[in-house]
Amino acid sequence: PGASPGKGTSHPLLCPPGIKCGGVLSAPSGNFSSPNFPGLYPYETECTWLIVVAEGSSVLLSFSHFELEYHDTCAYDYLRVYNGAAQDRGNLLGTFCGHSPPPPFSSAWHVMAVVFRSDRHVAKHGFAAAYRKDACGGQLTGLSGEITSPRYPESYPNDAECRWSIGGAGGGPLTLVFADFQMEGGQGCGFDYVALFDGATVTAPHLGRYCGSKRPPRTISSTPHLLIVFKSDFNIGGRGFKAHFYSAAPGLPGQGLLPGHGAGGPEQPDGWL
Repeated sequence: PGASPGKGTSHPLLCPPGIKCGGVLSAPSGNFSSPNFPGLYPYETECTWLIVVAEGSSVLLSFSHFELEYHDTCAYDYLRVYNGAAQDRGNLLGTFCGHSPPPPFSSAWHVMAVVFRSDRHVAKHGFAAAYRKDACGGQLTGLSGEITSPRYPESYPNDAECRWSIGGAGGGPLTLVFADFQMEGGQGCGFDYVALFDGATVTAPHLGRYCGSKRPPRTISSTPHLLIVFKSDFNIGGRGFKAHFYSAAPGLPGQGLLPGHGAGGPEQPDGWL
């Protein structure tokens, strides 16, 4: 086969010489774009960017410019965004082409993959994207503190999952009070929700699962540990939540949370989250 048009090469899906394409992005924030941007991207090119931020954080990805060849199923040129490093259908957050930019994404953990692919015909200007580490979840060991959903009070991102493990420094039960709460509703809270667990892990007894616009009741754990899980689906958001926690009894400092340790309980069926 002969060379493909433009600056392409005779080897399909290889980046043309001298074109910056893909790579590992490990800074807390950064920018990347399609090859040659803002010029036309080359034909028959595939680039993969792997974004890796600190563990316990998530990746917040947004697009400032987006123009790819349009096809109703994005079969020609496309951009794919994946939750994590593995490029399989279960991790796919979306496939995009045309002129409508993808929505902002927040990954469920600290790795995200972005794949750009062009075919042998019709080049456009491509895309420009920015990412940053989004503090989402984490381990909290203080006597008191505040927790908010990502980007609160702005609308929280789609496809987000955050886990806050609170280990009461006081050694006593923990009290959680919601000051504000507004999320997508739905019977059984199957779309977006906040789930509370009476311990350090999701195997602990659950204290409640909440969605909609009614504030959850004041919750008191029976152990010195409390796990809060926030989950959003692929569409329809809300302002999210703001909550305060405090330990019931002051105690010795340094009684922090060890990952994976805490009061256990009867295991919930797989997939309860």
